[in-house]
Formats: sequence, C-alpha cells, structure tokens
Amino acid sequence: MNNNMMHFPFFKMLNTHELAAVASISQIQHYKKLNHIFYDQTEMTHFYFVEEGTVKIYRTDVNGKEQIVNFFGPGELFPHHAFFRTGPYPANAVVVEDAKILSISKNEFETLVKMNPELSIKMFKYLGNLIVDLQKRLQEKILEPTPQQLLLMLKRLALMHGEVENNDFTKILLKINKQELANMLGLTRETVSRNFTAFKKMHILKEDADGFIEINLHKIKDSK
Repeated sequence: MNNNMMHFPFFKMLNTHELAAVASISQIQHYKKLNHIFYDQTEMTHFYFVEEGTVKIYRTDVNGKEQIVNFFGPGELFPHHAFFRTGPYPANAVVVEDAKILSISKNEFETLVKMNPELSIKMFKYLGNLIVDLQKRLQEKILEPTPQQLLLMLKRLALMHGEVENNDFTKILLKINKQELANMLGLTRETVSRNFTAFKKMHILKEDADGFIEINLHKIKDSK
C-alpha cells in the first residue's frame, strides 16, 4: 500500500517510518457509482483520501433541495476537519463514478499522532494549505461578480478533474450539469445558463455531444 499512498500530497511529506505507520491503520475500499460513503449527522469515525474516481459532498435542506459543497478527486482528502473535530459528519458523501478510497480511522490516527509528534506538525502544514484555499474561495464568493465566480469555479474543476484536449480546451471529466453548478455557488439555474451563453459567445466555454463542459483556461485568464 505504501507505493500507492505516495500519490497523495499529504503522504509525500512523510518519511518511511511515518508512512509505514499510517499504512498499518489504513484500508482500501471500493465503491460503486451512487453508493454513499457516509451520511450527514452520522458518527464521524473515519477520514478518506480518493485514490480513483470522484466523490460529491452535499447537504439537503428542509425542503429536500440539494446543496453541493464540493467534489473531490484523486489525491484529495475529505472531510477536511476530521483530523481533530469530534461530532457527526457535516454532510453526505456519495460516489459519482466508481471509486477506490483510502480509509483511515480517526481514533487510530489520533493515537498514532500522540506517539509521533512530528507527524502532527506535517499534518498542520498540509491542513494550512487547505485552509488557504478555502479562504480564497470565500473571498471569491464575497468580492467577485457572478460571472467571475462561475468562471473561477469552472477553472478549479478543470484543474482538478480536467483533461487537456488538442484544441486549447480542457474537458471537465465530471458529468456536472447547470443545476449542480448553481447549487455549488448559491445561484439559480437560469443565471448559470445565461452566463454559459455569454461564455460560449466569447469562445471560453463549449459543451460536447455527451454533455461534458470544455473550457479554455487561457481565455479565462484573459477575461479577468
């Protein structure tokens, strides 16, 4: 398992002894599309790293409306706060395509950290980078106009889950629709559709025959 774990940014920070110790409390789990990994308000017992596939984190309000929190792909950790926080999971996690997930017990990891203080320092550094990214997203939400918020979201999805085509466009390999994008940003579907039309006229965005979104990252940079 050690060799597989080296693909994750967090584990690249660990030395051989630390990596072996974490591997001893880790297990690989396979999930089929639409299977849930955990549910909102259930006991938070594990945290996870995506090795293959994509995971969607979402909540539902009292009216049953879905609010997408984030998507996680290969190499990423979720939920972010599970290292130290107690209590239930704050949202649902569902697999949107067949996935291979690395699972680590919170209790066993906490015991390991107590025995290896250097491990906690490396973990704090890793979490610090995640916090900076979350702060940046919040700043975008507060300060950027709606079209720019949408462009930055598409750019982030393309960088995390994209495949470069041979025509300057990057295809987002998530089958994400306009309503899901709207839910992620707190917008209406109509607002997203209107901006998509504008982006297509600017040759920033297009959709292929299978419904996948393709964006030109160079054009996004120039549109700021």
